[in-house]
Amino acid sequence: MNNQPPPSSSIRQHLSNNNRNQKAATTPNRSRVSSRKAALVGRYRKYRNAQIGLLKEQKKLICLVSQGCHDRAQETNQSVALRWFNSKQIPYTTVDGMDPNQRQKRNELFDISGLRGNYPQFFFEYQNKGIQYLGNFSTLERLNESSNLPLEVLSRHVEIETFDKIFGSVVALFR
Repeated sequence: MNNQPPPSSSIRQHLSNNNRNQKAATTPNRSRVSSRKAALVGRYRKYRNAQIGLLKEQKKLICLVSQGCHDRAQETNQSVALRWFNSKQIPYTTVDGMDPNQRQKRNELFDISGLRGNYPQFFFEYQNKGIQYLGNFSTLERLNESSNLPLEVLSRHVEIETFDKIFGSVVALFR
């Protein structure tokens, strides 16, 4: 049995202070962590605002396809993608990779994407004539699947890209 008397108040005070000092030594400085976190959050917000600006900017959709495609998977992917655009009433222009009259445009698009002979590929053309590679059929599939997520999930996770977010500012002609 423990026959020692309870510690006096001055001893309790010393033990309590000692405990506090140990905790302070093991936890990082809150202000330093807060400033680092604030800097990261600030950089992320700046990045997201730039991305959202690109999403809202008017753009044209270019679909690089091949009417002479002999790969069944690529042929199916092309027709499914164009069907999606038609059903969602998203205007687009096609560049046929097999058409000799469109060879120069096809090669320009191949240079931008870095992928040759892989169909379909999707691009955005901006008013300043800049062209940006969006992706291939896998990208469209991902966007289509994320569009079917429940609204409460999409509202909590604004970073999730959907068909509507990406293609919402697509126009047939620039104003």
